[in-house]
Amino acid sequence: MKKLISLLLAVLLTAAVAPAFAAPNLYPAGDNYPMDTDISVTWWMGEGYVPDAVFASADDSPFHINFQKMTGLKVDWKYLPAGGDANQAFNQMLTEDPLPDVIFFGGNMMSDAARYLEEGVFLDLTPYLEEFAPAYWQWIHTNPAYNNAMKTDAGQYYGFGFFREDGGWNDTYQGPVVRQDWLAECELEAPVTISDWTNVLTVFKEKYGATFTAPWSRFRQEGSGIPGAFGAYGTSDLSLFVNEEGKVRLAQAEPEWLEYMLQLNAWWEAGLIDQDVLANQTDTEAKAKALAGSTGIAYTSMGQMSNWRNEAAQAGTGADWVGLQYPHGDDGMLSMVFGGYGIGGQVAVVSGDCDPAKIETVLKALDYAYTDEGNLFWNYGVMGETWEYNEDGLPVYLPVVTEDPDGLNNAIAKYGGSTWSGNCIQETRLLYLKNTSASIDANNLWFYPNIDVASKWKLPPGITLTADESAENDFIRASISTIVAESCAKLITGEMTAADWDEYIGQLEALGLYKMLEIRQAAYDRYLTR
Repeated sequence: MKKLISLLLAVLLTAAVAPAFAAPNLYPAGDNYPMDTDISVTWWMGEGYVPDAVFASADDSPFHINFQKMTGLKVDWKYLPAGGDANQAFNQMLTEDPLPDVIFFGGNMMSDAARYLEEGVFLDLTPYLEEFAPAYWQWIHTNPAYNNAMKTDAGQYYGFGFFREDGGWNDTYQGPVVRQDWLAECELEAPVTISDWTNVLTVFKEKYGATFTAPWSRFRQEGSGIPGAFGAYGTSDLSLFVNEEGKVRLAQAEPEWLEYMLQLNAWWEAGLIDQDVLANQTDTEAKAKALAGSTGIAYTSMGQMSNWRNEAAQAGTGADWVGLQYPHGDDGMLSMVFGGYGIGGQVAVVSGDCDPAKIETVLKALDYAYTDEGNLFWNYGVMGETWEYNEDGLPVYLPVVTEDPDGLNNAIAKYGGSTWSGNCIQETRLLYLKNTSASIDANNLWFYPNIDVASKWKLPPGITLTADESAENDFIRASISTIVAESCAKLITGEMTAADWDEYIGQLEALGLYKMLEIRQAAYDRYLTR
């Protein structure tokens, strides 16, 4: 356990001070790009830098057009249509013959890397990276946690990862927000404990008819929401965590999670929670409620908070959304906040069907993102077209981006590849450019006071399962995930109560809970010995 703590603290310590916006010390691109090649490849994207919805195809998308110009590689882009099921599309893509040359996705690609290597879906990059991707090789060796995340237990390198420059700060991009103008109007202090939250929610309900809301897709996801006030570690999506003894546990099988659910039920029964939350409410729907004044405390992201503030200013509503510290238990408890280690769950791989004659060129094109020049392109677009340096030597966007009629977030995603996720390094400067100062302050509030609980509970990225473990784990996890999600909703609405807890745990055990934990514990223990 001590070895892991030392590795992951190395990542966290890079985010323990305010960002200085010094670009990472990356390998020079030199005159190696654009490459002089007529090689063409197929490139599948399941998320991240897919073309913005305003473009008919990647042939119209500035980032995808410019990527080919900057690298010299000709690309036939394949991607998921807007609104499609990403996991379903990924599984469908895996049935293609031949597979695309490059595949970028999250899902279980990292945890199942050993199986995909064995099956020939992924190309083993170990013999090639140091020679053909020197920038990436240099980058992942700047931190042992980066290096360990990108290889299997057997030491096989399999992909190009997504990294956040300042580690944990960039990963703690979600949290609670509050209407500061309403707090002032009601002569209330920002709530600190769960009891304080209950009081403020009650006042907001009585005075404004407002409730607590969130995009359910964010609130439910692994390790999100406000479970830390109860000593818990998840809401609706199956969440695994590592306890103080180094044991892998299921958040939704712990008694603390039940206490969290019972509090949400109390708020539900009192009419303090938006009754639409459980209907898979989206960011857009939550934003509409924020703009309409039907919520005063919410859970959202830094980027969405920027949108809320900008639209409130345009509409003249007077809504002053600010960040709110994660609630503590009445006993001071705070076991976790949403966070991570600055290593994303997405990865770009070269498929086993890639023509050997193309491998060197493909790897060099992937390597471009981790060079000094390529990193700037992936984050900001083409210098002189979308950005330039200011008097302090920092990138700033040009009017083509800042005055885009589709809004700043969409504009940045049109020209850069790192806005959401990619096989690249997301610069902290990018997040400062696309968010309001109040949203940056919110992110600071969510992260800096909570560094000690932002990540230590979380299984580190890059843990890999064996082929046998993967198949068994997938089967068990799918069944347990369904029960967890259904039971969460029932506990919140009162359809299930504390009296049903033992029966619920019995269901999880019957579905293979202990076997799943045994598999994940073994994989975690192997990771510690890398």
